[in-house]
Amino acid sequence: MKKTLILFATSLFLVAIPLAGNTHHSVPVNFDMKSDIEVHGVIMKTKWVNPHSQITLEITDDAGEKTVFLVEMNARNTIQRLGRKLGWSTDDFVVGEEITVGGWPSRHNDSVYFRRATLASGKEIIWESRIDPNLQTLDTE
Repeated sequence: MKKTLILFATSLFLVAIPLAGNTHHSVPVNFDMKSDIEVHGVIMKTKWVNPHSQITLEITDDAGEKTVFLVEMNARNTIQRLGRKLGWSTDDFVVGEEITVGGWPSRHNDSVYFRRATLASGKEIIWESRIDPNLQTLDTE
């Protein structure tokens, strides 16, 4: 019985380790909400999921060096619901197209928390956020 319990507990622990990286995380803890950066690159991949959607960009610096940069966003269901009210959808983000993204820089790695974007078509996207009162707000009607 004791061996079975130890084996079960160990199995749960080993399963939980990979899942820990996919959990929800706090925006203010991971991103500097008092700073703002803008990055320009090519969309390599989009991932519309809960709890945080992501866009992977390839950024090329002035020296020609390429860097992978992560754009973190709200949850898929939030993006779908509020995006419609703001006049944009996930379909606006096309893999292979250039994009300029602005937002809060990460405190830990090459990433930014999405606040606004200018697409290759010239379309500007502003993200309403309850934790950022300086951005566009939604009509509640």
